[in-house]
Amino acid sequence: MLDLGYLIVTLLKASIQAAVYATVLLVLARLWARYAPDSRVAKYSSNRKLFWWSSAAVASMVLFFVANTSWGDHGSADHARIPLGHGLAMEEINGSTAYFEPVSINDQSEQIAGVASYQVANDVLCAKMNDGSCFTYHLSTKQYQAFTDSTRYNAAAKELGLPPTTQFASFSKHYIRYWEGWRLWFLA
Repeated sequence: MLDLGYLIVTLLKASIQAAVYATVLLVLARLWARYAPDSRVAKYSSNRKLFWWSSAAVASMVLFFVANTSWGDHGSADHARIPLGHGLAMEEINGSTAYFEPVSINDQSEQIAGVASYQVANDVLCAKMNDGSCFTYHLSTKQYQAFTDSTRYNAAAKELGLPPTTQFASFSKHYIRYWEGWRLWFLA
């Protein structure tokens, strides 16, 4: 039921944004028509209603499509998601349990749950778990390395040029940093 509510909110937000984009596009097209009255833009935008409705329809379809791609999907209802790259994402359920679903890790379960904090640097996910252990996961090569504690991780991180655990941030801080700003206002 919550996913249906999320879908309705996404459709509503995409529609409102598309209306704004269509209005801005119409104003810009009419300004262009003043300077180039014989252009195709001037000819097409002369019928303002048709131009606005077609622009709004295209914009809403694009916004809805982007909202359902890996880079536009920020989760729904009690599920939150932050894209990391290479089709992978850090996810959180119920606002409390952050987890990562790698493509493949030998001798590991399908997801790594209980991520306390993390950072992505040089295409490497560096994370600290709730139990104090740490791991790195190369997003492009899918290589996983576990560390029993943060001291061992920090020693390896220094050699590899990765951030120490003191530079890691919680899922909620990453979520706000990633989805606020331009993504909040320009993506559905």
